[in-house]
Amino acid sequence: MVKKDRPKFPDSYIGDQALDYDSSNWMERNQKITTYRSIELLNDQNLGNFTDHDNNELLLLDLGCGSGFSTEVLLEEKYRVISIDILPDMLHYFREKKIDNSLIILADIRELPIRDNKIDHIISVSSFNFIYEDLYDDTEKNRVLRRTSKAIRDIMRENGRIVIEFYPESENDIKLLTKAFKSAGFDGFFVKDNPNKRKEQNYLVLKKEEQFGNL
Repeated sequence: MVKKDRPKFPDSYIGDQALDYDSSNWMERNQKITTYRSIELLNDQNLGNFTDHDNNELLLLDLGCGSGFSTEVLLEEKYRVISIDILPDMLHYFREKKIDNSLIILADIRELPIRDNKIDHIISVSSFNFIYEDLYDDTEKNRVLRRTSKAIRDIMRENGRIVIEFYPESENDIKLLTKAFKSAGFDGFFVKDNPNKRKEQNYLVLKKEEQFGNL
């Protein structure tokens, strides 16, 4: 029998913390800037030529949407969007915004309730570390990441792209995340913005494909 991970709520962004997050002008500005950067990386030519398209022809998954700052940007850019988060309190403030054309789903990143081959592209802003924040053993982290990356691959269409902005605690965390997605059949590259500064940001930029090997 395959061992399944029990969904676990993060210890932060609950109750008053969710309100503080949603009310923070700094947080909103930072999340939106990061989302624009993620869109830029999503279109990076290093992943190969991007077929010409209208954004409204693409279905994007906002993975770990929080209270909706990132989704607002994606909708402004005319993408069709599904927004997923594990925290009811964050989604409460998302729904209060009454953002049109947004499908909001309460779900765990590790157990996505989406049919296979439905999503064109994915962005994940500041949420990916939560999937293993309660794990300290590399073997357990690797198991969770491999299962998660495979599930993400399954829901994406061929040549779909994913940009993950995350905050690794060590170089080892970068290696574990990269290795898991490579094993699932993704190719891509790692980007560090503002290196050696307090506000440095890390992005894993990936493309789903059958042949891979550059990671």
